[in-house]
Amino acid sequence: MRSGSNFMRLFIAREAQPFFKKSPFSFLNEGLEVSARFKKASGGGGSSGSKKGGKDEVFTSWKNVDITPVKKDIENSIEKFSSQLRFIRIGSVGTEVLGQYSINTPRGSFSLSNLAMITLKDPLTLNIAPYDHTLIGCIEKELTKHVMGLNPQVHGTTIRLPLPKPTQELREKVIKQVKTISENAKVFIRQHRKDGMELLKPYKLTKDDEKKLQTNIQKDTDEGIQTITKILDAKLKEINSA
Repeated sequence: MRSGSNFMRLFIAREAQPFFKKSPFSFLNEGLEVSARFKKASGGGGSSGSKKGGKDEVFTSWKNVDITPVKKDIENSIEKFSSQLRFIRIGSVGTEVLGQYSINTPRGSFSLSNLAMITLKDPLTLNIAPYDHTLIGCIEKELTKHVMGLNPQVHGTTIRLPLPKPTQELREKVIKQVKTISENAKVFIRQHRKDGMELLKPYKLTKDDEKKLQTNIQKDTDEGIQTITKILDAKLKEINSA
């Protein structure tokens, strides 16, 4: 029985030999060679994983990193800047524009149109009649503090808002204020860029993916700065032509 067993092993070895031109474990070496060629071709930076300390490193795809909050913050800063400039006027202030102005009161912040009736008394005077007379002082204080070039005057239960005639001195004063506001807006946008770069740090990214995200954040930043500049240029043109 033992000789028969030896015969079967010899038969299997002889019959199987044509199918094993290489070692039956040669595929392991081939796999290592393919892996080595892949790493060499990929250059390491763009691959999704690499060997370090005998363990595979898993990288996060740039597509899974949400940087939209950065763009939204930039858009909000642009909108705030644009809103501030709407209340800086020379020569005329429309009732609709003034009505949008936010007034801080002991009860909260409200638009002026919700607190008072605004009418044009004459081409150079606006008349503001608060619905609640106890808010007259509050409204007058807010307008004096925040609305450039205007000098509200309390008359009984109403506030008169004389519109100053444009002078070169007033223009220069307003232009200086507008430029300061625009520079502050750009500072905020650059801070959003910095926050965006910090947002990437917790993620394990390849160099290529990190560069792609940084480029996208920089692109949003540059576009935001350009938008601020365009709005500023339009405002300066408006002031100089008033």
